[in-house]
Amino acid sequence: MGIELLIGVSSEGATVAEAELTDEDPNDVIKQARVHGVELLWLHTSSDMSRFGFSRASGYVRMRAEVAPAGEPLPTLAGAEYATTLENAYRGLWGHKKVAADTSPPTDATVVGLYDGAEPLGICTVWARERLVDGPGVVPKARSTSNYARLLLGACAALGPGSIDLDSWGDRPDVIQAYADLGFVPVEQVTGWEMQL
Repeated sequence: MGIELLIGVSSEGATVAEAELTDEDPNDVIKQARVHGVELLWLHTSSDMSRFGFSRASGYVRMRAEVAPAGEPLPTLAGAEYATTLENAYRGLWGHKKVAADTSPPTDATVVGLYDGAEPLGICTVWARERLVDGPGVVPKARSTSNYARLLLGACAALGPGSIDLDSWGDRPDVIQAYADLGFVPVEQVTGWEMQL
């Protein structure tokens, strides 16, 4: 039985295969990906894959703040702006796939937006029941740590007092540090690895 490959399209339009590994040799996964004609292979594993020709990428980090930092509320992102903002905010970041033009906001979540006038610069999805924040996304021209922090603080304002979990995919180390500076501590990490095929 082989390792399951998820085939999709990266946020930049490349065909990508994605798999989770523990201690397995990735050569079978590489062969499977080539059979599918993919351009990129993403692996989720804490094992060092550099000896197999993979480049290290910013992977997955779950962080937690036991006490939510105080933040300024942000407006709800307009539904008509959701798909485009989602696509642009995560473009080029590891682990993020292409967003369909007709994608709608989740009905069981609040989606806050960061704006420059009428132009959306960022997006953050908040699940109140789970007290979970999906990693803030910022459009490439505005990817400063302060904008990531503003989005996270806006999500905290939407959730109110209490503990908060934060899921991050593909964020740079300085963005993770900005979250840590707000009181979020990593509780789970899985390294990302990438290979061009």
